[in-house]
Amino acid sequence: MAAVWIDRFLEPPWGWILTGATSKGLCACHVFGSDFLRALGDLGDADVRRIMEAYVRRLFPAQEIFWKGNDISKAAREALTNYLQGAGSHPQVPLDWIGGTVFQRMVWQALCQIPYGTAVTYTDIARSVGCPHGARAVGQACGKNPTAIVVPCHRVVGRNGSPGGYSGGLSIKKALLHLEGIVIDGPSTKAPQGPFS
Repeated sequence: MAAVWIDRFLEPPWGWILTGATSKGLCACHVFGSDFLRALGDLGDADVRRIMEAYVRRLFPAQEIFWKGNDISKAAREALTNYLQGAGSHPQVPLDWIGGTVFQRMVWQALCQIPYGTAVTYTDIARSVGCPHGARAVGQACGKNPTAIVVPCHRVVGRNGSPGGYSGGLSIKKALLHLEGIVIDGPSTKAPQGPFS
């Protein structure tokens, strides 16, 4: 059983960032954004941790959880902070996926190949993993991505130019795309051209 070290930090205006790391690499990253903060209202730090703990327990039901950072989660915090403050480069952190099906891991690995500032379609990713008619399955795998931002599922959009979905909320996805200079205007936008096109 792998132990997971959890770090959390507030990164205005993005919201709370939660990371989880094993001794080998990052296994979780999630943004609890402005919608989450509005829903919390005046709740305190203990309430934020309680909500995050429920999220972590769903993600890692069998792992031992430590609510303190390790070297990898500390490196992830620095890399993510730099990225979210507009450093202009992708956060580089070693990864250690604890869960996921074979197909999900293939999709997550393909996501890691999308360069900073580039968007591709769900169909592009489906083709790249040998499942050309599997755009919907790719979307589901993106929704199960436990390491958001670092594994850039936000760079995957609909073939009609729509942003698609995002587990951290659509406003976060749009903000991440904007941060990287990727313009997605909706269905009238031509599908982006990326490395898998």
